[in-house]
Amino acid sequence: MPISETVIAESVARYDRERDRYIKLASRVADLCRTAVIEDNAIRAQVTSRTKTIKSFEGKLRRFSRRPDKNYGTVDEVFAQVGDFAGVRIATYRPEDEVRVADAVATLFCGADGGAIEIDPKDKLKPAAGQFYRATHCQVHLPEADLVGNYENLRGASCEIQICSMMAHVWNEIEHDIGYKPEGEGPSDAELGLLEALGHLTRAGDAAITRLLAANIARMAVQTGDFADVHDFAARLRPHFPSADLSVNAGPAYEAATILDLTSAEKIDQATAGAAFNSKDAAKAIETLNAYLEQAGRPELGLNSASADLVLIALLKIGALEIDEALAPNGRTARPGRLHMLARAYREYSRASQTERDAA
Repeated sequence: MPISETVIAESVARYDRERDRYIKLASRVADLCRTAVIEDNAIRAQVTSRTKTIKSFEGKLRRFSRRPDKNYGTVDEVFAQVGDFAGVRIATYRPEDEVRVADAVATLFCGADGGAIEIDPKDKLKPAAGQFYRATHCQVHLPEADLVGNYENLRGASCEIQICSMMAHVWNEIEHDIGYKPEGEGPSDAELGLLEALGHLTRAGDAAITRLLAANIARMAVQTGDFADVHDFAARLRPHFPSADLSVNAGPAYEAATILDLTSAEKIDQATAGAAFNSKDAAKAIETLNAYLEQAGRPELGLNSASADLVLIALLKIGALEIDEALAPNGRTARPGRLHMLARAYREYSRASQTERDAA
């Protein structure tokens, strides 16, 4: 049974009343993706957000009313099934980073029941058939810890995150408007042919961007002087930890180095002499700290020995107090970030270790 005019009208009216809530949700999810997904992992990407317009929502329901599989009988059913009122797009420079982004999103957010999020890799790539759509769709909710204060009324609301490369995004958007939502009788043979040509160009663009960024990393790795940014930081410290991916968790390590005024690889080398600044010793230091955090009931703060946490553990050893104080000025009321919590936890760990040594 098709969606009735009454259900359409009442659904549109409800969305009109609640749209501000979804605007806030989309903005919050986008902010978290920029910081905890993109910046913390030194991923080159653009994050944008949008909230469905009232007109667009009504148009979607009217299209649904012509489909036998969209037989929503109540307003509640409509709101339970439509998941893109709030939307965030993460467009990576390289297609190789899409999986990394999806993994980070899965860690950061939760599903409707507080469990795992829904991840739908919509890979329809079939160049021979003129099909080039590729994106990962994630349906997410804010975790309970984030549903406080101004965000408390977002409980139960979901946001759709789409992850794809920038070049794939170009094709996806154009094909969506011309092919997925065609006017009249649909795209002509000429339009389909040009969409296919554009698809091949976007795939070539993906490959060129990947090679370009690899060349950029190679150039940065031999530079000297102050770091230009977090990507430069990760590139120049890779020789110290060749088996690790220093892009992962690079954001907190770079922030810690900046706080300690260690603005170049040379300064970090000098400051961390004897502070576990090599793969073997840093991994051992991480293992010991993680064991303490597990015992203290804070396993979520555990460090990753295959990431830039290998750099961070050395920086915490020489400057946890300075990092803690820099991130906790008088009057600060916001919930502390991960680096701040790690600096405090490391100080507690150091005191506990010293107490054990004194007792021995």
